[in-house]
Amino acid sequence: MKYAKKVGYVLATILFLIFTVGPFVWTFIISITPDYAIFAPTSKLLPDDMIFSNYVELFSGSRRGNTFFTGMFNSLRAVCITLCIGIPIAMMSAYALSRMEFKGRKVIKNLLLVTMVIPVMATIIPLYRMFAMAKLLNNIVWLSMVYVSSYLPMATWLISNYFATIPKELEEAAMIDGCGKAASFFRIILPLSYPIILSVTLIMFLNTWSQFQIPLILASSMETKPMAIVVSEFMTKDSIQYGLIAAAGMIALIPPAVTALFFRKYLISGMMRGSVKG
Repeated sequence: MKYAKKVGYVLATILFLIFTVGPFVWTFIISITPDYAIFAPTSKLLPDDMIFSNYVELFSGSRRGNTFFTGMFNSLRAVCITLCIGIPIAMMSAYALSRMEFKGRKVIKNLLLVTMVIPVMATIIPLYRMFAMAKLLNNIVWLSMVYVSSYLPMATWLISNYFATIPKELEEAAMIDGCGKAASFFRIILPLSYPIILSVTLIMFLNTWSQFQIPLILASSMETKPMAIVVSEFMTKDSIQYGLIAAAGMIALIPPAVTALFFRKYLISGMMRGSVKG
C-alpha cells in the first residue's frame, strides 16, 4: 500500500509536468526546428539540425520583428492603463462593499457574481457598435477601459472579501487616535491587504497581456494591435510559419512568467483569503 501511494504520487507529478511544462518545452523545440523537419516522422525529441534563425529574425529589426515588438509594446501599454485605472477603482469599490452599510449592498455583491459569468463574446457586438458610433475604435485607452470593465467585478469581489477579514477594531482604534476614514484606509487597510492587491494585479496583468477576442474586434490598426493579434497574423492563407510563431510565443512568455514568479507567494495567500465570502 505504501509503495502504491508513492507510485501514485510519482505518476501524478509526471502527468502534471506533461500537461503544464510540456507545451512550453514543445513550443521551444518547434521554434528551433527547421520548417522541413517539423512534420518529418522521427522518434527524436530534438531535431538533428537546430536553428535559431527564427529568434534572429525577430531580434534583427526585420519587418516581422518590428511588428511583433510593436504588438508587445501595445500589450504593455494596455496593461499599464488597465492596472492604473482598474486597481484603484476596485479597491475603493471593495472598501465600500465591505465596510459601509447601505441599502442594496448585498444585491450589488450578488450582481458582481452574475457579471463574472457573462462571456465576453455575449457583449462584444454591442460594444463594437457603440465604439463605431462614438469613433472610439483603435483607441488604446478605450480598449483598456473595456478590459477594466471585464475584470472589475472579479477584482472587487476578491478584494472586498479580503477587506472583510480585517478586524474592524483596527480601524476603530485608528479613528480614536484621530484618523479619519481616508487615513485609516491608507494607513491600516491597504498595508494589510497587499497580498490580495498584488494577486489581483497579477491576474489583471496576465489576462490583459494575453487578450485576443476583444482587440480582434475593437483594434485593427498597428498602433493598437496587441501581441496576440500580431502573432496570429504570422499565419496566412498561403503559409504558416510554425517556427516563427513558436519563437514569438516563447519571447512573449517572458514578461508574464517573470511577473508571476515575482508575485507567486502573494498569489496563494491573497486568493485563499479573498475567495472566502465575507
